[in-house]
Amino acid sequence: MPGLRAFLLAVLAAAFLPSGLAADPGVGVSLGGIEIADKLKPGGGYTLPSLGVLNTGDEPGDYEVRISYTEGERRLRPPAAWFELEPQRFSLAPGQAQSVRIRMVLPTGAAAGDYAALVEARPRTEGSGVRLAVAAATRLSFSVTPSSWLEAQRVRLNRWLDESEPWSYILPASGLGGLLVLFLLRSVRLIIRVERR
Repeated sequence: MPGLRAFLLAVLAAAFLPSGLAADPGVGVSLGGIEIADKLKPGGGYTLPSLGVLNTGDEPGDYEVRISYTEGERRLRPPAAWFELEPQRFSLAPGQAQSVRIRMVLPTGAAAGDYAALVEARPRTEGSGVRLAVAAATRLSFSVTPSSWLEAQRVRLNRWLDESEPWSYILPASGLGGLLVLFLLRSVRLIIRVERR
């Protein structure tokens, strides 16, 4: 009886399961992280180290490289528009690698502060349905320095306001409210007279 049960399970498995598992291209990257120690200036253009993307799978695949972000990251997120990735899309045979040039151009209005992002490589998938996505990423971190002393003070104040919420808003609002009351008391005189008739 156990032999018959095993035989029936094997027949059902052969009938309903695909004949072979679909092989997907794998992906790997050559850099563990890109940390720029120099302080970058708004308006500057910077060439970053090239990122090698490797097809670690057993079949050819189409790949793309993009900027993504880590959930819950406290540092600023640089917009993807700041980056030029060349080539951004390409095809690789199994075991083949592609070098991707990364250039970053900071706009003149870039906010000063510490930034973090991921340079992510992933196979491109076409079609509908649910697919398990594989990706590999390199962490990128850098700092943008204020363009002037006044800008540095503004950044310092903004950082303090962000780190000490809600008191950073309550205390200045209370101070302004007190000044408004003092101003009104000095500029508006209230005269009350009591007269007999």
